Amino acid sequence: MKNKLSSAVRIVVSFGLLGLLFWLMRNEIRNIWTIISDGSIRFVIVGLGVFVVNALILAYRLKIIFVGENLNITTWKAIQLTLIGFYFNNFMPTAVGGDIIKAHYAAGLNGKKVESYASVMMDRVIGLYTFLIVAAVALLVDRGQFAIPLIRPIVFCLLLAGVIGFVVLTNKVVAGFLSDFFGKIKMFRLGEKLNSFYGIVHDYRNRPDVIAKSLIVSIVAQSLYFVVVYFFFLSLGKTVSIGNIFLIMPVVVFISMIPSLGGLGVREGAIVALFLPLVGKESAFAMSLLLLFGLFFLSVIGGIINIGWGKNKSKEVE
Repeated sequence: MKNKLSSAVRIVVSFGLLGLLFWLMRNEIRNIWTIISDGSIRFVIVGLGVFVVNALILAYRLKIIFVGENLNITTWKAIQLTLIGFYFNNFMPTAVGGDIIKAHYAAGLNGKKVESYASVMMDRVIGLYTFLIVAAVALLVDRGQFAIPLIRPIVFCLLLAGVIGFVVLTNKVVAGFLSDFFGKIKMFRLGEKLNSFYGIVHDYRNRPDVIAKSLIVSIVAQSLYFVVVYFFFLSLGKTVSIGNIFLIMPVVVFISMIPSLGGLGVREGAIVALFLPLVGKESAFAMSLLLLFGLFFLSVIGGIINIGWGKNKSKEVE
């Protein structure tokens, strides 16, 4: 019942916000379609190509973290899991999300459930901290040129939240407090499972080589994601500086974490609101639709892989 309710909320939020956005833009829909259809298909293709490379590098980051946890996984399996994650994040109206599916499938490969879930969580945490690092660097080099003054305090708040999260994940005192707290939860051995899960994540503080390597790879991957946005704007005949994109898109990513179907509706609304002063609402909305198309493009590939994954498992059972 809780999963069904959560799924229903996500569907309502996503399609409600997306529908609201289309309704607010109803008088400009024809102009938006003209902007997209008259755009440069060459830049769209380049952007999609960069998107694919971005996904491949994200898969390599996932492999680094899994290997750091002594979980054997091939590069091809890491690519498959990453693309399947895109599929479940963007196409499936469930409460579980792509990360849970990736962890579940990975556990089926290595038989280590807790370690697999913790590794996938660390993969997500590394990704989020990468966005914060990129935003912080963009903030330093911005030199006060950005058109929306409110963006700076938002980024500062995100950085503060990141510091607090880092303390929770690495500090020994906090770890001891959480261990005692989780130990008091006896129902369904939930406390024991939470302690095991947190212990694995906390132990990454002793693996600076894994963290450093995955962060470097992640910075490359997330930077390419922002380059995709740059090329999609170019396809519409709009030039937005890389610095502005690197400052705005991390905020868009964090806003997109509001419960929804992979950020659908929330992401597009944030893009329109934050890029509007730079390119106007029509071009901002057009770019958000191109980005949505790119995500769906990767999701379709992930869906095909997911079907193949299921068939392979069926053969193994037989």
